Amino acid sequence: MNPRRLAGPLLFIAWTACGAKLLTIPIEESAETVIEKSTLLEKAIGDLGFGDLLSVDIVDSEELANQGVAPGDIREVYLTDFVLNAVDPSDADLSWLERVDILVAAPGLPERVIATASDFPPGLASVDFELEDVDMTDYVVSESMTLTTDASGRRPPDDTTVRADFRIEVGVTGRGACNQAKRSKE
Repeated sequence: MNPRRLAGPLLFIAWTACGAKLLTIPIEESAETVIEKSTLLEKAIGDLGFGDLLSVDIVDSEELANQGVAPGDIREVYLTDFVLNAVDPSDADLSWLERVDILVAAPGLPERVIATASDFPPGLASVDFELEDVDMTDYVVSESMTLTTDASGRRPPDDTTVRADFRIEVGVTGRGACNQAKRSKE
């Protein structure tokens, strides 16, 4: 077959591919913090100490940078998995919690709940959160995005290390996918 006859269809395929959403990039993160055991005062005020458990900068993440994706290439961003684990001491569980909400915030945008859990049975050291269908694109490409926790319950009987494991999937535009394809050929 004549290579010139293939040039048109191949150019059309490449043009179409670079105009459509082609690539979803998963970003998996973990974050740990120690929740200090309860004291009489803290039992009264209810401060659980989750503070800065979650800190993630998706736009500057290595996964996106390695794919040649810029902020303008991001089409959609969803939290696809969130698990809270009690990891230390080895017999720790999460029964001291009543409810935990994970929220996304950014300047000029409303704070939104993106995941929640309200069932922490005794003896269970790992809890999968229910995810909300929230596209976080506007938050991710804003000047700064924060993920925070809103937790209620009481502090654990012993200092307890908790780890949050989460996965965010970033859908990029065709331009981002084309940048990735060009980069992989270099």
